[in-house]
Amino acid sequence: MQDWLAQRARSTPDKLALVFGDRQWTYSELDAWASNLAAYLHARGVETGQRVGVLLPNQPVFVALIHALVRLGAIQVPLNIRLTEEELSWQLKTAACEFLIVNPETQSLISSEIEVEILDLAEVPESPVSNLESLIDTFNPDRIHAIFFTSGTTGKPKGARLTFNNHFWSASASAYRLGVLPDDRWLLCMPLYHIGGQAIVLRSCLYGKAIELQDGFDVDAVYQSMANGQTTLVSLVPTMLHRILDKYDTSAFPEALRCILLGGAQTRDDLIARSHELGLPIALTYGLTEAASQVATALPEGVRRKPGSVGKPLMFTEITIQDEDGHKLSTNEIGEIIVSGPTVMAGYEGQSDADGSINTGDLGYLDEDGDLWVVNRRSDLIVSGGENVYPAEVEAALLKHPAVQEACVVGIDDTEWGQHVAVALVATDIDKDELLDFARKYLAGYKLPRTLVFVRKLPRTASGKVIREKVRQIINDEMMVTI
Repeated sequence: MQDWLAQRARSTPDKLALVFGDRQWTYSELDAWASNLAAYLHARGVETGQRVGVLLPNQPVFVALIHALVRLGAIQVPLNIRLTEEELSWQLKTAACEFLIVNPETQSLISSEIEVEILDLAEVPESPVSNLESLIDTFNPDRIHAIFFTSGTTGKPKGARLTFNNHFWSASASAYRLGVLPDDRWLLCMPLYHIGGQAIVLRSCLYGKAIELQDGFDVDAVYQSMANGQTTLVSLVPTMLHRILDKYDTSAFPEALRCILLGGAQTRDDLIARSHELGLPIALTYGLTEAASQVATALPEGVRRKPGSVGKPLMFTEITIQDEDGHKLSTNEIGEIIVSGPTVMAGYEGQSDADGSINTGDLGYLDEDGDLWVVNRRSDLIVSGGENVYPAEVEAALLKHPAVQEACVVGIDDTEWGQHVAVALVATDIDKDELLDFARKYLAGYKLPRTLVFVRKLPRTASGKVIREKVRQIINDEMMVTI
């Protein structure tokens, strides 16, 4: 069996596949590009089954590379370009990567002591370096496609192993829910190192539709694309939509824009109400990296009818609500959201295989119509601008400084970002700027606290556990330093 891009290029070679600025590629051209990249990588030693780290920004070559690694049978490990050297080194080691693909822009992010072979895409020749026909691996949909690092609930990020079948069932279910129209074009400004970005690449290939790729989120560029009459779907996190609405009059968006998919963080009620006042076709979605993106989605008419609900589970996916003892709860009872179905990952890297079901750690309930309401995402997890932040990881970095005795990190509600990182500290003889400069060695910028509050002691239970809700209240009521 051929891979999805090869089959798509054979079926509709002249259909538009990718748009980036004023450049365009058909499926035939994208297929040829992927083959050239695959031949280059094979010549450099990349073989079937090897783990290959990818540290790239949103550029067209990243899209071609996704398909090239599939063609070789290599396992992709996309890496967040906002991470520090230490964070990147840890993820590369955890995923057992043998190669790391960079470009001149991202190579400087990597430690010179890293123990993987670096492949710079600037060195790829324009013409194939070998005969690819002998290199193409037989496509197996049960095989692992990629390892996506996700925040989970505690500790360091975990590597979720997703198969091609996970992506196929996700793409199929999304098509059943959102529909697929002849002239669909998906605006992609989400990072390609996130599941939300790569899911669009893979499902668009399966559908035979075009992607309009952007180099990350730029409010002006995204607005212009949404207003150009060619974009029909766009995936955003609430922070992105908030910025667009603050800057532009969106009431004149063309009818061609049929769906604004909002996910990655909880959407505030005031943002939903404002969107409806402007007539925007927002669809609220709940998804997980561990389930290949979408799990439940409320279409625009459903959001108008039930603002705040993320709708019914997608086809093939089952959602149940359980109590702390694993017992199934009844309608309108709040408990942990359990997701089951063919989109659920093969398992976390270094752990036993999953059984087609995952305990999300998120709290929610199903109403009498079977619609899902998410009450709280992964209790301690902070979601800031669509990026997940572990409190434990930030605390560990701050506690490395000898002046810090205790630290408790929480998320504080933020109109623009959804949440921002805040910390209550027990520390002596430390300046906030000095502490943040120290933390930058260990933490990506989006993980750094924007609010610091110094306290004499942290509130604890009788057993000594820090009471995070009281810490959050202290920060809200007695904020001493805001960055």
